[in-house]
Parts: sequence; structure tokens; C-alpha cells
Amino acid sequence: MQIKRLFDGVDYKWLNDKKIDQIKNVTHKAEEIKDGDCYICLHTNEKARENLNKAIENGATLVVVDKYIKTSENVAVIKVKNIREGYALIAKNYYGKASDSMKMIGVVGTNGKSTTSYLIWSLLTKNNIMCGLIGTGYYMIGKKRFDLDMTTPDPMDLHFILSVMSNCGVSVVVMEVSSHAIYLKKVFGINYKIGIFTNLSQDHLDFFGNMENLENTKHSFFMNGYADISLVNIDDESGKKLANKLALPVITLAIDNKADISIKNYELSSEGTRFNVNLFRETTIFESLLIGKYNIYNILSAIVACKLVGVRIKYLITALKDIEPLLGRANVYTNDDVNFVIDYAHTPDGLQNILTEFRKITLGKLIVVFGAGGDRDKDKRHKMGAIAEKLADKIIITSDNPRFENPSDIMNDIASGIKDKSNTLLVEDRYDAVKKAISIALPYDTIILAGKGHEEYFEKNGKKYFYNDKNTLEELLQVKWK
Repeated sequence: MQIKRLFDGVDYKWLNDKKIDQIKNVTHKAEEIKDGDCYICLHTNEKARENLNKAIENGATLVVVDKYIKTSENVAVIKVKNIREGYALIAKNYYGKASDSMKMIGVVGTNGKSTTSYLIWSLLTKNNIMCGLIGTGYYMIGKKRFDLDMTTPDPMDLHFILSVMSNCGVSVVVMEVSSHAIYLKKVFGINYKIGIFTNLSQDHLDFFGNMENLENTKHSFFMNGYADISLVNIDDESGKKLANKLALPVITLAIDNKADISIKNYELSSEGTRFNVNLFRETTIFESLLIGKYNIYNILSAIVACKLVGVRIKYLITALKDIEPLLGRANVYTNDDVNFVIDYAHTPDGLQNILTEFRKITLGKLIVVFGAGGDRDKDKRHKMGAIAEKLADKIIITSDNPRFENPSDIMNDIASGIKDKSNTLLVEDRYDAVKKAISIALPYDTIILAGKGHEEYFEKNGKKYFYNDKNTLEELLQVKWK
């Protein structure tokens, strides 16, 4: 690709006289560099210098930096104002600015990103609109599914996916935008027709340090011009704060507060949700198989986004009725009059939401099995223990991706938030924990398996082992659910 096209819109300058006209490929991974490639130097520490030298040895003809680093005289060097912003724009240019050819919808928040994105994709697909979805661990091109390693891919991977979507005729793309992706400028340069803010609660403080930093990062997506119009949940305090300071057009959503789009009344049951909403001056009733008040916010955001894209309300009403919950999000299975719920809840707010809703509709005891990830935000562990004590009748604390931490230490951190431990068990092996929950359950009880959701692995000491909550239930109960 020609340098002129590759750096279109990028603030850059040459640092030496070794100028070139074009490159073959772009990457920030030194081990992937081949002759004629462009190497993006994302860091300036000692390890970065090693990677830089390795990239040059492997044949890089162009190096991009944002701080001066002494390099071989045989390689061209370009300095950009901000390396991550520059990288994002370079990636976009490399793949022909594919995102500009589609209507982009970005979903930001702690909880609800996956479900909201999935609902938008489902509603649009059911209305014969070719839609792409980039979610946690996967992406969809129309109805075809592909695996992903992370929520928001690296810029080169992201824009490759977007280019394939564009070439396949996708007209709308909905994607989860993680706080890490915003902070690392992965989505810089993408213009989103719609930005959705779901909520803010504690997560990733191991990376962001405190809630203020986390909030500022999520808000920056809306404050820095990524989206043309924003949909904001103002029942969430952070959402209310965001809506009050936004200069761009904003549509507010709420159940408990006065908003542009507000719920009149709603009904919750173990079969789903029904609510009456004043939607663009039209009072409408929607029905969904998704369970819980917290899902109404996700449904509402999805409906409004699809309406803004151009789908008529009457078609959204019909399409919503038979959309099944996203895999690993409040999936309910029944065996011998016991309800089993598999949910990805891994934050204090997420755990409280799922326990609160099933507390309301459980006739017997509420049993919860959960853990917390290792090498991550430790402050949330005791809070999750306290939430479980408040809402559940029986608590089984177990493992959930301990990574390089001792599982017992994590479990004890969670248990420290529980004052009365008479109804609490610590069972390190998750399979055994699920087995124990089944053994103590009686008819009309509900067992909630929280934290793993759709995941099919267990990460410990740098290795991943196959594990899935649904498969475990099916094996232990000797059943097979669709």
C-alpha cells in the first residue's frame, strides 16, 4: 500500500532520509514482520526496544513511533503525534475505510453490552437487514458465526473484520466497545451513527485503579465525538451524569425516571417480560422471553437503536417476541421442578441483578454458585460475597478462572464479605461445587451458576482447560438441553 494512502488523516512526519513509497503489511507484533512490512512500535520501554530490533531484523522497512527511538539507518522512521490513535487510523486506511460504508452502532457500559448488541443484531436480522455483530468472544457476519479472542479486537484485526463485513453486503454493524478498547484507542477514527450507554458499575479496577478513571474512560467515547447520537440509560447515576454534560444529540431511556423514552409499566415472570412504553409519541406493548427488570434496559436500547436505523415499530414488536436469551445470559433450564440458571454475572452489580430477579420468582430456596477471576479486581470479591448473603439462601463459593492466584485465597476473599457463614460452603473444584448444589436442591428451588456463562474454558496457571457450566449440568443430571 502507498504511504500516502496509509497515512491519510494521520498527523505524522519523517524522522530520517530513508523515505519509502509503500509497504506490504502492518502489524505491532515483531514476530509477524516480514520483508517490506510496517512495524507499529506501541511502547518505548526496554522490551519495546528488543521488539523493534527484532522487527527490523525480520525485514521491516518502515517503523512508526510517537517518541524518538534510535534505530538502524537502513529503516525508514515515521513519528506520529499519538501512536495508538495513529495505529487505529492506519489500520482503518489499510482496509479501505470499510467502517465508513456501514452504519456503526457502539455499545458501552459495564453490564448489558453483550445482550444489547445481540438483541440489535437479532432484531435487524429478523427484519432482513444484513447485520454484523462484534461481541465478547465471537463475531457474526449475517448468520455466520466466527470466534474471537477478546471483546474489541486489535485495530488491524478489527478493520479486517469490518472490511469482510462490508464486502459481504453488511449494512449495519453493532459492536461491544470495552473500556480497555476506548482507553487504548482501538476504535479511534470509527464514526458511530449510534452510541449506547448501558450503565456503570465496578469492574476492571485492577487496570483503571478507581471508579472515576473507569467512568471517565467510558464517558470519553461519547464526549470525544465517536457517535453522532447517543442513547443513555438515566436510571443509572453515571448515565444521568453523562446525559447532562453531552453536547451531541442524546435520547434518554428510563424505567424509574422521566426520560425521552420511558416505561409506563412492566410485568416480570419466569417466562419473560412484558412492558408498555411511550416510544416516539406512540404507546406500544412489547413482549420478550428475556427475564428481569435489568433486561428491559437492554431491550429498550435495542428497540430504539433499530428504530433509528429505520425499522418500523410494528416489525420490532413481532421480531422481539421469539428472540431467545443470548447463550450464557440468564439461560433457564428445568429438571425435576428445579430451575437452573446459567449467567455470566461476574461483577457485584451483575450478581445483584440476577439474584434480585430470581429471588422474586423463586418459590423455594435460591442457591448460588460463583467465584471470582484471579489476577483481577480484588476489591469486588467481598462485595459479591455480601450481595450473595443478602439475596441467596445457600451460597457455594468456588473457582472461576483463578489464573495465577491460589483459588483458596480468592474464595476466602469472597467469604470475607459474608457475616453469617452458616449457609456458605467453599468448594474449590467448580464441577464438584455444581454437583453439591444439585444434591441439596429440592423441588421449586433455583440454582444460579454465575460467572462463567457461555465460556468453555477454565484458566489456571497459564493453561486453559475445557469447562462449561451447561455441559456440567447435563452430565450430572444426565439430560440434554437444546
